[in-house]
Amino acid sequence: MYLADMLSINKFPTWCLLLATGTIFFFVGILSFLDPLNSYLKLVKFTGIALLLNGGILLSIVIANTKYPKEKNWMQAESIVHLFFGILFLLDPLLAFIALPYFIGSWMLVVGVLKSFASVSLRHFIRGWPLILLAGVIFALFGVLLLFIPLPKANDITILLGIFGVIMGSLYIVDSFRYRKMKDNLDMLL
Repeated sequence: MYLADMLSINKFPTWCLLLATGTIFFFVGILSFLDPLNSYLKLVKFTGIALLLNGGILLSIVIANTKYPKEKNWMQAESIVHLFFGILFLLDPLLAFIALPYFIGSWMLVVGVLKSFASVSLRHFIRGWPLILLAGVIFALFGVLLLFIPLPKANDITILLGIFGVIMGSLYIVDSFRYRKMKDNLDMLL
């Protein structure tokens, strides 16, 4: 019974998940600058797994967290998007290698639009809604850049993703500490 209480999503602070997510984004961004070509290959290899994990975490939060029912549908939609793109990446690694900017760009755009709409619709219920809106806009902006600006080399794509990782990682890390004592639920950021 004690282990179940420790693993309860309602007792696990969201700011810790935000900090972990921000740290991962930040270091992936830094690694993208240090070795762009190798980072491109690793992105292809691990993006599907990361999206499946993120989708699974969000889905478990949706199932376990009954404290904030207004977020539930938005988080469920986002978890489905993560799971869909995770499966898409893992089904055909060669296609994922060739079409990485289109897959990641589409994922970023869909998640960005979803986060933006969710933040505006939940603005009366969540104090941190401007942060969720900012995250959504950044996701959507980088998604559009990947989809519509021609980047001829894998290095260029990886550098753009590195910039995204550093920006989002920094935002998540700063806000994880800023919101750690708030009672508001910031699960929509994950």
